[in-house]
Amino acid sequence: MKTLQKPSQTAVQKGLPKYAVKNSLVNYYLALMFSFFPLFLSEQYAHARLDKYFFYLIATVIFVISTGLCMLFSYKDEVRAGNKAALLTPLSVTDICMLCFLGFAVISTLMTEHPNEALLGPNPFTSAAIHSRNNGLLLLFLYTMMYFTITRNYVKKDYVFIIFLVTSSIIALLTVLNFFYIDPFGLLDGYDAATIDDFGSTLGNKNIIAAFMCIFLPAAVMLFVIAESKALRIVAGISILFAYSGLLCADSTSDILGLLVILPVTAIFCARSFTYLKRYLLALTILFISGKVLWVFALLIGDHNKGFEFMQHFLIYNKLMFLPIAVCCLLYLLIMVFEKKLEARYPAKALTITFSVLFLIGIIAALAAFIYFSFIDRKTDIGSFKKLLRFDDYWGTHRGFMWRVGLEEFGKFKPMQILFGTGPDTAYYVFQPHFNELSSRFGDSSTDCAHNEFINYLLTQGVLGLAAYLGVMGSVIVRSIKTAKNDPTALIFICPVICYLAQSVVNLYNPIVTPFLFIFLSLAEATNRNTAYPITDE
Repeated sequence: MKTLQKPSQTAVQKGLPKYAVKNSLVNYYLALMFSFFPLFLSEQYAHARLDKYFFYLIATVIFVISTGLCMLFSYKDEVRAGNKAALLTPLSVTDICMLCFLGFAVISTLMTEHPNEALLGPNPFTSAAIHSRNNGLLLLFLYTMMYFTITRNYVKKDYVFIIFLVTSSIIALLTVLNFFYIDPFGLLDGYDAATIDDFGSTLGNKNIIAAFMCIFLPAAVMLFVIAESKALRIVAGISILFAYSGLLCADSTSDILGLLVILPVTAIFCARSFTYLKRYLLALTILFISGKVLWVFALLIGDHNKGFEFMQHFLIYNKLMFLPIAVCCLLYLLIMVFEKKLEARYPAKALTITFSVLFLIGIIAALAAFIYFSFIDRKTDIGSFKKLLRFDDYWGTHRGFMWRVGLEEFGKFKPMQILFGTGPDTAYYVFQPHFNELSSRFGDSSTDCAHNEFINYLLTQGVLGLAAYLGVMGSVIVRSIKTAKNDPTALIFICPVICYLAQSVVNLYNPIVTPFLFIFLSLAEATNRNTAYPITDE
Protein backbone atom coordinates (compact mmCIF):
# COMPACT_ATOMS: atom_id res chain seq x y z
CA MET A 1 0.00 0.00 0.00
CA LYS A 2 1.56 3.25 -1.09
CA THR A 3 0.78 6.83 -0.16
CA LEU A 4 -1.22 8.55 -2.86
CA GLN A 5 0.55 11.61 -4.22
CA LYS A 6 -1.02 14.43 -6.18
CA PRO A 7 0.33 14.16 -9.74
CA SER A 8 2.95 16.72 -10.70
CA GLN A 9 2.38 19.17 -13.53
CA THR A 10 3.18 17.80 -16.98
CA ALA A 11 4.13 19.61 -20.14
CA VAL A 12 0.58 19.21 -21.44
CA GLN A 13 -0.77 20.98 -18.35
CA LYS A 14 1.30 24.10 -18.98
CA GLY A 15 -1.47 25.44 -21.22
CA LEU A 16 -4.06 25.26 -18.45
CA PRO A 17 -5.64 28.34 -16.86
CA LYS A 18 -3.20 29.93 -14.41
CA TYR A 19 -3.75 31.19 -10.89
CA ALA A 20 -5.35 34.60 -11.34
CA VAL A 21 -7.13 37.34 -9.40
CA LYS A 22 -10.40 35.41 -9.36
CA ASN A 23 -8.62 32.45 -7.75
CA SER A 24 -6.99 34.73 -5.18
CA LEU A 25 -10.39 36.22 -4.31
CA VAL A 26 -11.68 32.76 -3.43
CA ASN A 27 -8.85 32.19 -0.96
CA TYR A 28 -9.21 35.69 0.50
CA TYR A 29 -12.92 35.03 1.01
CA LEU A 30 -12.18 31.69 2.66
CA ALA A 31 -9.61 33.35 4.91
CA LEU A 32 -12.22 35.93 5.93
CA MET A 33 -14.86 33.30 6.62
CA PHE A 34 -12.42 31.12 8.55
CA SER A 35 -11.20 33.99 10.73
CA PHE A 36 -13.46 36.98 11.39
CA PHE A 37 -16.81 35.33 10.66
CA PRO A 38 -16.90 32.82 13.56
CA LEU A 39 -15.40 35.35 15.99
CA PHE A 40 -17.58 38.34 15.12
CA LEU A 41 -20.06 39.56 17.76
CA SER A 42 -21.40 43.08 18.08
CA GLU A 43 -22.98 42.91 21.55
CA GLN A 44 -22.25 39.67 23.42
CA TYR A 45 -24.94 37.14 22.45
CA ALA A 46 -27.78 39.66 22.10
CA HIS A 47 -27.62 39.59 18.29
CA ALA A 48 -25.28 36.66 17.68
CA ARG A 49 -27.31 35.06 14.92
CA LEU A 50 -28.02 38.35 13.15
CA ASP A 51 -24.36 39.36 13.51
CA LYS A 52 -23.23 36.21 11.69
CA TYR A 53 -26.10 36.35 9.21
CA PHE A 54 -25.41 39.86 7.97
CA PHE A 55 -21.65 39.30 8.05
CA TYR A 56 -22.11 36.28 5.80
CA LEU A 57 -24.62 38.11 3.60
CA ILE A 58 -22.40 41.16 3.00
CA ALA A 59 -19.15 39.20 2.63
CA THR A 60 -20.67 36.70 0.22
CA VAL A 61 -22.43 39.29 -1.95
CA ILE A 62 -19.15 41.23 -2.34
CA PHE A 63 -17.26 38.00 -3.03
CA VAL A 64 -19.70 36.67 -5.63
CA ILE A 65 -19.96 39.99 -7.49
CA SER A 66 -16.22 40.74 -7.51
CA THR A 67 -15.21 37.21 -8.47
CA GLY A 68 -17.99 37.03 -11.05
CA LEU A 69 -16.69 40.19 -12.71
CA CYS A 70 -13.17 38.75 -12.78
CA MET A 71 -14.53 35.56 -14.35
CA LEU A 72 -16.29 37.62 -16.99
CA PHE A 73 -13.21 39.70 -17.79
CA SER A 74 -10.96 36.64 -18.04
CA TYR A 75 -13.41 34.69 -20.19
CA LYS A 76 -12.22 36.04 -23.55
CA ASP A 77 -8.56 35.71 -22.57
CA GLU A 78 -9.05 32.02 -21.73
CA VAL A 79 -10.82 31.39 -25.04
CA ARG A 80 -8.02 33.12 -27.00
CA ALA A 81 -5.45 31.01 -25.15
CA GLY A 82 -7.30 27.86 -26.23
CA ASN A 83 -8.40 26.98 -22.69
CA LYS A 84 -11.78 25.45 -22.00
CA ALA A 85 -13.54 28.29 -20.19
CA ALA A 86 -14.67 27.34 -16.70
CA LEU A 87 -18.08 28.93 -17.24
CA LEU A 88 -18.82 26.48 -20.05
CA THR A 89 -17.70 23.24 -18.42
CA PRO A 90 -20.51 20.66 -18.09
CA LEU A 91 -22.64 20.65 -14.96
CA SER A 92 -21.98 17.80 -12.55
CA VAL A 93 -24.71 15.85 -10.78
CA THR A 94 -23.96 17.91 -7.67
CA ASP A 95 -24.35 21.14 -9.66
CA ILE A 96 -27.74 20.04 -10.99
CA CYS A 97 -28.97 18.98 -7.55
CA MET A 98 -27.82 22.32 -6.12
CA LEU A 99 -29.81 24.22 -8.76
CA CYS A 100 -32.84 22.02 -8.08
CA PHE A 101 -32.51 22.66 -4.34
CA LEU A 102 -32.61 26.41 -4.97
CA GLY A 103 -35.37 26.11 -7.58
CA PHE A 104 -37.65 24.12 -5.29
CA ALA A 105 -36.96 26.65 -2.51
CA VAL A 106 -38.09 29.45 -4.84
CA ILE A 107 -41.35 27.61 -5.59
CA SER A 108 -41.84 26.91 -1.88
CA THR A 109 -41.34 30.61 -1.09
CA LEU A 110 -43.83 31.69 -3.76
CA MET A 111 -46.43 29.31 -2.30
CA THR A 112 -45.92 30.05 1.39
CA GLU A 113 -48.37 31.79 3.70
CA HIS A 114 -45.43 33.25 5.65
CA PRO A 115 -43.27 35.22 3.17
CA ASN A 116 -41.29 37.16 5.80
CA GLU A 117 -39.90 33.98 7.35
CA ALA A 118 -39.47 32.20 4.03
CA LEU A 119 -37.55 35.01 2.37
CA LEU A 120 -35.36 36.78 4.92
CA GLY A 121 -36.24 36.07 8.55
CA PRO A 122 -35.83 38.45 11.51
CA ASN A 123 -34.10 41.67 10.47
CA PRO A 124 -33.76 45.31 11.57
CA PHE A 125 -35.89 46.53 8.66
CA THR A 126 -39.25 45.28 9.93
CA SER A 127 -41.02 45.54 13.26
CA ALA A 128 -43.31 42.57 12.58
CA ALA A 129 -42.99 39.44 14.70
CA ILE A 130 -41.01 36.97 12.61
CA HIS A 131 -40.58 33.42 13.86
CA SER A 132 -37.58 31.90 12.11
CA ARG A 133 -33.78 31.59 12.25
CA ASN A 134 -32.79 33.53 9.09
CA ASN A 135 -32.58 30.35 7.00
CA GLY A 136 -34.87 31.70 4.28
CA LEU A 137 -34.57 31.86 0.51
CA LEU A 138 -32.00 34.66 0.55
CA LEU A 139 -29.54 32.53 2.53
CA LEU A 140 -30.15 29.51 0.28
CA PHE A 141 -29.55 31.71 -2.77
CA LEU A 142 -26.23 32.90 -1.31
CA TYR A 143 -25.20 29.31 -0.53
CA THR A 144 -25.83 28.44 -4.18
CA MET A 145 -23.98 31.46 -5.59
CA MET A 146 -21.06 30.83 -3.24
CA TYR A 147 -20.99 27.18 -4.27
CA PHE A 148 -20.75 27.91 -8.00
CA THR A 149 -18.18 30.67 -7.49
CA ILE A 150 -15.88 28.52 -5.33
CA THR A 151 -16.21 25.35 -7.40
CA ARG A 152 -15.15 27.16 -10.58
CA ASN A 153 -12.21 29.09 -9.14
CA TYR A 154 -10.72 27.36 -6.10
CA VAL A 155 -7.01 26.56 -5.95
CA LYS A 156 -5.69 25.11 -2.68
CA LYS A 157 -3.42 27.29 -0.54
CA ASP A 158 -2.14 26.07 2.84
CA TYR A 159 -2.41 29.43 4.59
CA VAL A 160 -6.20 29.21 4.40
CA PHE A 161 -6.20 25.99 6.43
CA ILE A 162 -3.79 27.38 9.01
CA ILE A 163 -6.16 30.30 9.53
CA PHE A 164 -9.08 27.89 9.91
CA LEU A 165 -7.24 25.69 12.41
CA VAL A 166 -5.99 28.58 14.54
CA THR A 167 -9.34 30.39 14.67
CA SER A 168 -11.24 27.18 15.37
CA SER A 169 -8.79 26.32 18.16
CA ILE A 170 -9.47 29.71 19.76
CA ILE A 171 -13.21 28.99 19.63
CA ALA A 172 -12.66 25.54 21.13
CA LEU A 173 -10.49 26.98 23.91
CA LEU A 174 -13.17 29.55 24.73
CA THR A 175 -15.73 26.75 24.80
CA VAL A 176 -13.65 24.84 27.36
CA LEU A 177 -13.01 27.92 29.52
CA ASN A 178 -16.67 28.96 29.44
CA PHE A 179 -17.68 25.42 30.40
CA PHE A 180 -15.59 25.81 33.55
CA TYR A 181 -17.13 29.25 34.22
CA ILE A 182 -14.01 31.11 33.07
CA ASP A 183 -15.05 34.04 30.88
CA PRO A 184 -11.92 35.96 29.76
CA PHE A 185 -13.81 38.33 27.44
CA GLY A 186 -16.91 38.90 29.57
CA LEU A 187 -19.25 37.50 26.91
CA LEU A 188 -21.50 35.97 29.57
CA ASP A 189 -21.62 39.00 31.89
CA GLY A 190 -25.16 39.94 32.84
CA TYR A 191 -26.84 36.75 31.63
CA ASP A 192 -28.96 34.45 33.78
CA ALA A 193 -27.80 31.02 34.94
CA ALA A 194 -29.72 29.14 32.23
CA THR A 195 -28.12 31.18 29.44
CA ILE A 196 -24.65 30.82 30.97
CA ASP A 197 -25.10 27.03 31.08
CA ASP A 198 -26.26 26.81 27.44
CA PHE A 199 -23.99 29.38 25.76
CA GLY A 200 -20.26 29.68 25.16
CA SER A 201 -17.38 30.83 22.92
CA THR A 202 -18.31 33.29 20.15
CA LEU A 203 -20.86 30.97 18.57
CA GLY A 204 -23.63 30.88 21.17
CA ASN A 205 -25.84 27.91 22.03
CA LYS A 206 -24.16 24.59 22.82
CA ASN A 207 -25.94 22.86 19.92
CA ILE A 208 -24.35 25.34 17.52
CA ILE A 209 -20.94 24.84 19.13
CA ALA A 210 -21.34 21.06 18.82
CA ALA A 211 -22.15 21.37 15.11
CA PHE A 212 -19.06 23.51 14.57
CA MET A 213 -16.81 21.04 16.41
CA CYS A 214 -18.16 18.25 14.20
CA ILE A 215 -16.72 20.17 11.25
CA PHE A 216 -13.51 21.28 12.96
CA LEU A 217 -12.41 17.91 14.39
CA PRO A 218 -12.59 15.79 11.21
CA ALA A 219 -10.96 18.59 9.20
CA ALA A 220 -8.09 18.75 11.73
CA VAL A 221 -7.66 14.96 11.73
CA MET A 222 -7.62 14.68 7.94
CA LEU A 223 -5.24 17.64 7.57
CA PHE A 224 -2.91 15.97 10.08
CA VAL A 225 -3.06 12.74 8.08
CA ILE A 226 -2.98 13.99 4.49
CA ALA A 227 -1.31 17.41 4.38
CA GLU A 228 2.09 17.40 2.67
CA SER A 229 3.41 20.39 4.62
CA LYS A 230 4.98 19.44 7.97
CA ALA A 231 4.13 22.87 9.40
CA LEU A 232 0.47 22.37 8.50
CA ARG A 233 0.48 18.89 10.05
CA ILE A 234 1.95 20.28 13.29
CA VAL A 235 -0.74 22.95 13.51
CA ALA A 236 -3.38 20.31 12.72
CA GLY A 237 -2.05 18.02 15.45
CA ILE A 238 -2.28 20.77 18.06
CA SER A 239 -5.74 21.64 16.77
CA ILE A 240 -6.97 18.08 17.35
CA LEU A 241 -6.34 18.57 21.06
CA PHE A 242 -8.47 21.73 21.12
CA ALA A 243 -11.14 20.33 18.80
CA TYR A 244 -11.80 17.21 20.88
CA SER A 245 -11.81 19.17 24.14
CA GLY A 246 -14.20 21.71 22.63
CA LEU A 247 -16.46 18.95 21.35
CA LEU A 248 -16.69 17.34 24.79
CA CYS A 249 -17.38 20.69 26.47
CA ALA A 250 -20.09 21.55 23.96
CA ASP A 251 -21.89 18.81 25.92
CA SER A 252 -24.69 18.28 23.42
CA THR A 253 -26.43 15.17 22.12
CA SER A 254 -25.26 15.96 18.61
CA ASP A 255 -21.55 16.04 19.43
CA ILE A 256 -21.55 12.42 20.60
CA LEU A 257 -23.41 11.33 17.48
CA GLY A 258 -20.91 13.26 15.41
CA LEU A 259 -17.98 11.68 17.26
CA LEU A 260 -19.38 8.18 16.69
CA VAL A 261 -19.21 8.91 12.96
CA ILE A 262 -15.99 10.97 12.90
CA LEU A 263 -13.78 8.18 14.28
CA PRO A 264 -14.81 5.31 11.96
CA VAL A 265 -15.24 7.46 8.83
CA THR A 266 -11.77 8.98 9.14
CA ALA A 267 -10.40 5.49 9.89
CA ILE A 268 -11.91 4.12 6.67
CA PHE A 269 -10.41 6.90 4.58
CA CYS A 270 -7.02 6.66 6.28
CA ALA A 271 -6.83 2.89 5.81
CA ARG A 272 -5.96 3.31 2.11
CA SER A 273 -2.30 3.82 3.05
CA PHE A 274 -0.12 2.61 5.91
CA THR A 275 1.51 6.04 6.01
CA TYR A 276 -1.93 7.58 6.48
CA LEU A 277 -2.86 4.90 8.99
CA LYS A 278 0.20 5.64 11.13
CA ARG A 279 -0.63 9.33 11.14
CA TYR A 280 -4.24 8.51 11.97
CA LEU A 281 -3.16 6.47 14.98
CA LEU A 282 -1.06 9.44 16.13
CA ALA A 283 -4.12 11.67 15.66
CA LEU A 284 -6.21 9.30 17.79
CA THR A 285 -3.50 9.27 20.45
CA ILE A 286 -3.56 13.07 20.59
CA LEU A 287 -7.35 13.00 20.65
CA PHE A 288 -7.69 10.61 23.58
CA ILE A 289 -4.83 12.26 25.48
CA SER A 290 -6.66 15.58 25.17
CA GLY A 291 -9.56 14.02 27.08
CA LYS A 292 -7.17 13.27 29.93
CA VAL A 293 -5.66 16.76 29.70
CA LEU A 294 -9.18 18.05 30.19
CA TRP A 295 -9.49 15.78 33.24
CA VAL A 296 -6.29 17.22 34.74
CA PHE A 297 -7.47 20.76 33.99
CA ALA A 298 -10.76 20.03 35.75
CA LEU A 299 -8.92 18.74 38.83
CA LEU A 300 -6.60 21.75 38.95
CA ILE A 301 -9.47 24.24 39.09
CA GLY A 302 -11.57 22.24 41.52
CA ASP A 303 -13.84 20.55 38.97
CA HIS A 304 -16.18 23.55 38.96
CA ASN A 305 -18.06 23.20 35.67
CA LYS A 306 -21.49 23.14 34.05
CA GLY A 307 -21.77 19.36 34.39
CA PHE A 308 -21.02 16.72 31.76
CA GLU A 309 -23.58 14.37 30.26
CA PHE A 310 -23.05 10.61 30.74
CA MET A 311 -21.01 9.93 27.58
CA GLN A 312 -18.86 13.05 27.85
CA HIS A 313 -18.17 12.27 31.52
CA PHE A 314 -17.13 8.72 30.61
CA LEU A 315 -14.77 9.86 27.85
CA ILE A 316 -13.03 12.31 30.19
CA TYR A 317 -13.03 10.76 33.65
CA ASN A 318 -13.21 6.98 33.20
CA LYS A 319 -9.87 5.22 33.64
CA LEU A 320 -10.75 2.82 30.82
CA MET A 321 -10.02 5.67 28.40
CA PHE A 322 -6.30 5.11 29.03
CA LEU A 323 -6.73 1.84 27.13
CA PRO A 324 -7.30 3.33 23.63
CA ILE A 325 -4.22 5.53 24.16
CA ALA A 326 -2.10 2.44 24.83
CA VAL A 327 -3.69 0.51 21.93
CA CYS A 328 -3.07 3.33 19.45
CA CYS A 329 0.57 3.64 20.52
CA LEU A 330 1.08 -0.13 20.26
CA LEU A 331 -0.50 -0.34 16.81
CA TYR A 332 1.61 2.58 15.63
CA LEU A 333 4.81 0.84 16.74
CA LEU A 334 3.76 -2.45 15.14
CA ILE A 335 2.99 -0.80 11.80
CA MET A 336 6.24 1.17 11.93
CA VAL A 337 8.26 -2.03 12.49
CA PHE A 338 6.39 -4.30 10.05
CA GLU A 339 5.22 -1.72 7.49
CA LYS A 340 7.06 -3.21 4.50
CA LYS A 341 5.82 -6.73 5.26
CA LEU A 342 2.26 -5.47 5.70
CA GLU A 343 2.40 -3.58 2.41
CA ALA A 344 3.61 -6.69 0.62
CA ARG A 345 1.05 -8.98 2.20
CA TYR A 346 -2.16 -6.93 2.18
CA PRO A 347 -3.67 -5.38 -0.98
CA ALA A 348 -4.49 -1.68 -1.01
CA LYS A 349 -8.22 -2.19 -0.47
CA ALA A 350 -8.00 -4.81 2.29
CA LEU A 351 -7.99 -2.49 5.30
CA THR A 352 -10.48 -0.07 3.73
CA ILE A 353 -12.95 -2.88 3.09
CA THR A 354 -12.39 -4.35 6.57
CA PHE A 355 -12.97 -1.02 8.31
CA SER A 356 -16.02 -0.32 6.13
CA VAL A 357 -17.56 -3.69 6.99
CA LEU A 358 -16.90 -3.16 10.70
CA PHE A 359 -18.47 0.31 10.50
CA LEU A 360 -21.51 -1.12 8.71
CA ILE A 361 -21.85 -3.85 11.33
CA GLY A 362 -21.64 -1.19 14.05
CA ILE A 363 -24.39 0.87 12.41
CA ILE A 364 -26.62 -2.21 12.04
CA ALA A 365 -26.00 -3.21 15.67
CA ALA A 366 -26.77 0.30 16.93
CA LEU A 367 -29.98 0.50 14.88
CA ALA A 368 -30.99 -2.98 16.05
CA ALA A 369 -30.47 -2.02 19.70
CA PHE A 370 -32.38 1.24 19.17
CA ILE A 371 -35.32 -0.54 17.53
CA TYR A 372 -35.35 -3.35 20.10
CA PHE A 373 -35.35 -1.14 23.20
CA SER A 374 -37.68 1.44 21.63
CA PHE A 375 -40.38 -0.76 20.14
CA ILE A 376 -39.99 -4.34 21.43
CA ASP A 377 -38.62 -4.29 24.98
CA ARG A 378 -39.57 -1.06 26.72
CA LYS A 379 -39.38 -2.48 30.26
CA THR A 380 -35.76 -3.57 30.71
CA ASP A 381 -33.76 -1.05 32.72
CA ILE A 382 -30.83 0.06 30.54
CA GLY A 383 -29.67 2.84 32.86
CA SER A 384 -28.07 5.89 31.32
CA PHE A 385 -28.32 4.36 27.84
CA LYS A 386 -32.06 5.03 28.00
CA LYS A 387 -31.36 8.54 26.71
CA LEU A 388 -29.83 7.06 23.57
CA LEU A 389 -31.58 3.75 22.93
CA ARG A 390 -35.20 4.15 24.04
CA PHE A 391 -37.20 6.43 21.77
CA ASP A 392 -40.22 8.25 23.18
CA ASP A 393 -41.46 11.83 23.47
CA TYR A 394 -38.73 12.58 26.03
CA TRP A 395 -35.89 11.12 23.96
CA GLY A 396 -33.06 13.52 23.16
CA THR A 397 -34.31 16.41 25.34
CA HIS A 398 -37.86 15.93 23.90
CA ARG A 399 -36.64 15.74 20.32
CA GLY A 400 -38.77 12.62 20.15
CA PHE A 401 -41.88 14.72 20.72
CA MET A 402 -40.94 17.23 18.03
CA TRP A 403 -40.11 14.53 15.50
CA ARG A 404 -43.38 12.72 16.15
CA VAL A 405 -45.67 15.73 15.92
CA GLY A 406 -43.68 17.09 12.96
CA LEU A 407 -44.26 13.92 10.95
CA GLU A 408 -47.89 13.84 12.06
CA GLU A 409 -48.37 17.38 10.76
CA PHE A 410 -46.62 16.45 7.51
CA GLY A 411 -49.24 13.74 7.05
CA LYS A 412 -51.91 16.47 7.11
CA PHE A 413 -50.25 18.59 4.39
CA LYS A 414 -51.97 19.39 1.11
CA PRO A 415 -50.48 17.74 -2.02
CA MET A 416 -48.50 20.84 -3.05
CA GLN A 417 -47.19 21.25 0.52
CA ILE A 418 -46.05 17.63 0.48
CA LEU A 419 -44.04 18.40 -2.65
CA PHE A 420 -42.72 21.87 -1.74
CA GLY A 421 -43.31 22.31 2.01
CA THR A 422 -44.69 25.28 3.90
CA GLY A 423 -41.85 27.61 2.89
CA PRO A 424 -38.16 27.81 3.89
CA ASP A 425 -37.68 28.27 7.64
CA THR A 426 -41.39 28.22 8.52
CA ALA A 427 -41.35 25.24 10.90
CA TYR A 428 -42.66 27.48 13.71
CA TYR A 429 -46.11 27.45 12.12
CA VAL A 430 -46.06 23.69 11.63
CA PHE A 431 -45.48 23.14 15.35
CA GLN A 432 -47.70 25.99 16.57
CA PRO A 433 -50.78 23.79 17.23
CA HIS A 434 -48.70 21.83 19.76
CA PHE A 435 -47.25 24.72 21.75
CA ASN A 436 -49.59 24.22 24.72
CA GLU A 437 -48.55 20.59 25.06
CA LEU A 438 -44.90 21.53 24.56
CA SER A 439 -45.18 24.04 27.39
CA SER A 440 -47.12 21.86 29.83
CA ARG A 441 -44.98 18.74 29.36
CA PHE A 442 -41.52 20.13 28.66
CA GLY A 443 -41.52 23.76 29.78
CA ASP A 444 -40.83 25.22 26.32
CA SER A 445 -43.26 27.90 25.17
CA SER A 446 -42.53 27.40 21.45
CA THR A 447 -40.13 25.97 18.87
CA ASP A 448 -39.19 26.95 15.33
CA CYS A 449 -37.37 23.77 14.30
CA ALA A 450 -37.64 19.98 14.56
CA HIS A 451 -34.07 19.52 15.86
CA ASN A 452 -33.56 17.22 12.90
CA GLU A 453 -32.40 18.97 9.74
CA PHE A 454 -33.83 16.34 7.42
CA ILE A 455 -37.29 16.50 9.00
CA ASN A 456 -37.02 20.29 8.95
CA TYR A 457 -36.31 20.31 5.20
CA LEU A 458 -39.17 17.85 4.67
CA LEU A 459 -41.63 20.11 6.50
CA THR A 460 -40.48 23.43 5.08
CA GLN A 461 -39.30 22.52 1.56
CA GLY A 462 -41.20 19.32 0.95
CA VAL A 463 -40.28 15.97 -0.54
CA LEU A 464 -38.66 17.58 -3.58
CA GLY A 465 -36.58 20.01 -1.52
CA LEU A 466 -35.34 17.23 0.77
CA ALA A 467 -34.61 14.97 -2.21
CA ALA A 468 -32.55 17.72 -3.87
CA TYR A 469 -30.64 18.34 -0.61
CA LEU A 470 -29.88 14.63 -0.25
CA GLY A 471 -28.87 14.58 -3.91
CA VAL A 472 -26.36 17.38 -3.32
CA MET A 473 -24.83 15.68 -0.31
CA GLY A 474 -24.90 12.14 -1.66
CA SER A 475 -23.42 13.01 -5.04
CA VAL A 476 -20.56 15.11 -3.66
CA ILE A 477 -19.65 12.35 -1.19
CA VAL A 478 -19.55 9.71 -3.94
CA ARG A 479 -17.62 11.99 -6.30
CA SER A 480 -15.11 12.89 -3.58
CA ILE A 481 -14.42 9.26 -2.69
CA LYS A 482 -13.70 8.59 -6.36
CA THR A 483 -11.53 11.70 -6.65
CA ALA A 484 -9.52 10.69 -3.58
CA LYS A 485 -7.99 7.81 -5.53
CA ASN A 486 -5.95 10.41 -7.42
CA ASP A 487 -6.13 13.43 -5.12
CA PRO A 488 -6.55 12.60 -1.40
CA THR A 489 -7.11 16.30 -0.67
CA ALA A 490 -10.79 15.59 -1.37
CA LEU A 491 -10.94 13.63 1.91
CA ILE A 492 -9.98 16.73 3.90
CA PHE A 493 -13.12 18.45 2.65
CA ILE A 494 -15.63 15.62 2.51
CA CYS A 495 -15.07 14.26 6.04
CA PRO A 496 -16.44 17.44 7.70
CA VAL A 497 -19.47 17.25 5.37
CA ILE A 498 -20.19 13.64 6.36
CA CYS A 499 -19.76 14.34 10.07
CA TYR A 500 -21.92 17.47 9.93
CA LEU A 501 -24.68 15.44 8.28
CA ALA A 502 -24.43 12.82 11.04
CA GLN A 503 -24.85 15.32 13.87
CA SER A 504 -27.61 17.14 11.95
CA VAL A 505 -29.91 14.18 12.64
CA VAL A 506 -30.40 15.69 16.11
CA ASN A 507 -29.50 19.33 15.45
CA LEU A 508 -30.64 22.40 13.51
CA TYR A 509 -29.32 24.36 10.54
CA ASN A 510 -28.50 28.00 11.19
CA PRO A 511 -26.59 30.93 9.63
CA ILE A 512 -23.77 30.54 12.17
CA VAL A 513 -22.42 27.07 11.34
CA THR A 514 -24.30 25.85 8.25
CA PRO A 515 -22.28 28.23 6.00
CA PHE A 516 -19.24 26.09 6.89
CA LEU A 517 -21.08 23.00 5.63
CA PHE A 518 -21.61 24.64 2.25
CA ILE A 519 -18.05 25.97 2.18
CA PHE A 520 -16.56 22.50 2.72
CA LEU A 521 -19.09 21.06 0.30
CA SER A 522 -17.94 23.62 -2.29
CA LEU A 523 -14.27 22.85 -1.64
CA ALA A 524 -14.94 19.13 -2.05
CA GLU A 525 -16.73 19.66 -5.37
CA ALA A 526 -14.02 22.10 -6.50
CA THR A 527 -11.44 19.37 -5.90
CA ASN A 528 -13.60 16.93 -7.86
CA ARG A 529 -13.82 19.37 -10.78
CA ASN A 530 -10.11 20.13 -10.73
CA THR A 531 -9.35 16.54 -11.70
CA ALA A 532 -11.16 17.16 -15.01
CA TYR A 533 -10.62 20.92 -15.43
CA PRO A 534 -7.48 21.75 -13.45
CA ILE A 535 -6.10 25.20 -12.74
CA THR A 536 -2.37 25.58 -12.20
CA ASP A 537 -1.26 27.14 -8.91
CA GLU A 538 1.30 29.37 -10.61
